[in-house]
Amino acid sequence: MTKIFDIKLYDKGYKELFGKITKFDIQQIVFTPNPEILLKTIEDEEFKNLLLKANFLTIDWIGIYLWLQIKDFKLFKNKKINALFVLLTMPYFIFNIFFRKNFLYKKYWERICWSDLTNDLVKYAQKNNIKIIIIDPYYPEDLAKVESQKNFRTNLLKKFPKLNFDFFIYKENEKNNIIQKIKNSKSQILFSTLWMKKQEKSVIEIMKNCNNIKVWLAIWSSFDYFVWFQKRAPKFLRTLWFEWLYRLISWPQKIKRLKRLYNATFVFIYKVFKKHVF
Repeated sequence: MTKIFDIKLYDKGYKELFGKITKFDIQQIVFTPNPEILLKTIEDEEFKNLLLKANFLTIDWIGIYLWLQIKDFKLFKNKKINALFVLLTMPYFIFNIFFRKNFLYKKYWERICWSDLTNDLVKYAQKNNIKIIIIDPYYPEDLAKVESQKNFRTNLLKKFPKLNFDFFIYKENEKNNIIQKIKNSKSQILFSTLWMKKQEKSVIEIMKNCNNIKVWLAIWSSFDYFVWFQKRAPKFLRTLWFEWLYRLISWPQKIKRLKRLYNATFVFIYKVFKKHVF
């Protein structure tokens, strides 16, 4: 069992996860916490409790393999001495992340990327004629996002021409109406893209009223790649685990992205190190 900040993470393989959630026999929630989310749970008990309602918590972050190696390093009984040697061994751990990926996959588990999971589930839904629901955030001040939402259905059908889906822009004042429409639909999969906490909260709220939905996912901006609102990193960069670098360079709000990257690396590693190593 793998825990970070008392959050139990799913530590099995991708194929096993995909097989479980596509049985459609019971309602199952998949949340994809990243370092930002896990850090937020330290100070936000409500958010932490939302995450704990999920059946599967799959962390999409290469740094998890740094933490797993640190956690398994128990050469000395004395914590301070052990921590010192962890610091000295850190370059080796980082080397493993970028150059021994298969070794880490075999020792721990395969990374589950929420964009890949979304893509595979949508393909599965199209192939098996399973209707899906997509709820997207309401950002009227973001004109590019508004334009993308206007063309969402047309652009998504260009990539998945036989996909049966409903698309809702999730406004608070229309929430009850949207939930009723979801309840009356024949959909079995729901994707929430409302971003941190809002997407998890929306899943829990809607789930109380909609027994027809069997698979619930909070997947950030995955659909933005499908409708060309954002361009995903080339496959060779994703294979090398440098997708974060591509996002940093291409993201228009670079300062904000730098802050998020800083929190996801230095702050997160420090907090994990402080709680679980010292």
